[in-house]
Amino acid sequence: MPIPFVTFKPAEYHKGKESYISFYVTDPTTQKLVRRKIKLNHIRLAKERERYANVLCHQINEKLFAGWNPLVEKAGAKAVTVDEAVHRFLMAKEKRLRPASMRSYRSFAGIFLQYMKKIGLEGKYCLMVEKSHLVSFMEWAADQGNLSNRTYNNYAGFLSTLFEFVVQRGYMAENPATNLPRLKVDRKSRTIIPASDRKRIMEYYQKTCPRFCHVMQLCFRLFIRPKEICMLQVGDVDLNRKILRVKATVSKNHNERELGIPDCLLDYFKTISDLPQAYYIFADRNTYEPGKKMMAPTRIAERWKMMRDELGFPEEYQFYSLKDTGITEMLEAGVPAKYVKELADHHSLRMTEMYTHKSDALKILEWNKLEF
Repeated sequence: MPIPFVTFKPAEYHKGKESYISFYVTDPTTQKLVRRKIKLNHIRLAKERERYANVLCHQINEKLFAGWNPLVEKAGAKAVTVDEAVHRFLMAKEKRLRPASMRSYRSFAGIFLQYMKKIGLEGKYCLMVEKSHLVSFMEWAADQGNLSNRTYNNYAGFLSTLFEFVVQRGYMAENPATNLPRLKVDRKSRTIIPASDRKRIMEYYQKTCPRFCHVMQLCFRLFIRPKEICMLQVGDVDLNRKILRVKATVSKNHNERELGIPDCLLDYFKTISDLPQAYYIFADRNTYEPGKKMMAPTRIAERWKMMRDELGFPEEYQFYSLKDTGITEMLEAGVPAKYVKELADHHSLRMTEMYTHKSDALKILEWNKLEF
């Protein structure tokens, strides 16, 4: 367990040829303890001087134990506590992030502040936080929660983003979360699903859950992510223009997208057009019919796994493989990568072009029929 951060040394009275009170507080610029001195020689009588010193020491120590620091007071608006900085950070993020992302941020923040309290930094100034505190926090969080490598890295990412906010607001000069250690995470294993197996999957759902066929088409043809699918509402469908809108508040990358509705989905959207605009298109966790309450995205993966087990498909056939498959086949069909990038809502063209490597490899294998 790390040693709690020492932020001051109590006031003491020194008497002799020079009579004075001294105490130590943390310099917010260097984060080192510095001495503050109050001279008392102007009080001529020794007893009166000592009586005054005792009262003043008591008052100063009460303020020090309450978190007072005269050096930080001079910093004015920049004198912000860790708790207040986290609060302001969450308030700023709430305006931009989706509810699911905010739940993760609040969870990380709560655990971080719990540790700050544990080591005595609760209510202390941001300037007092050092990288060693954050490294110790990561180790403590890993021990407490038995974290996966991915979650461990998410904690590191949260701290980096939090203290970047702190630096930008001027509460600290440097980000102590820079270059926090990360753990190796194995890439998720997915594979392209061939047309023959996609046909079997489609036939399976046509018999067991017809609405799930539309969910698959949204991922395969329009590259919409599972969470985004669950957040789609009836009002997002424009039948006149044959457009499906993925709002910025729904999109993972906060990019609003207008997608052309393929014929295989258009007929279904027509049947639900009279429902309230706020209804979620896929709401019922069993039938995937529209409804008032949003369905949890995990239901899509659960339903998919059930099918995969019953049909005996490999674990590499994941629901998200439909998006990978659709992107790869669209590139194979000759659609320029820049258009596929926009449809897939990728951050960069390089991300989209990664799928061309898969596509090219398959083509080369098909052409490579040389005899040995």
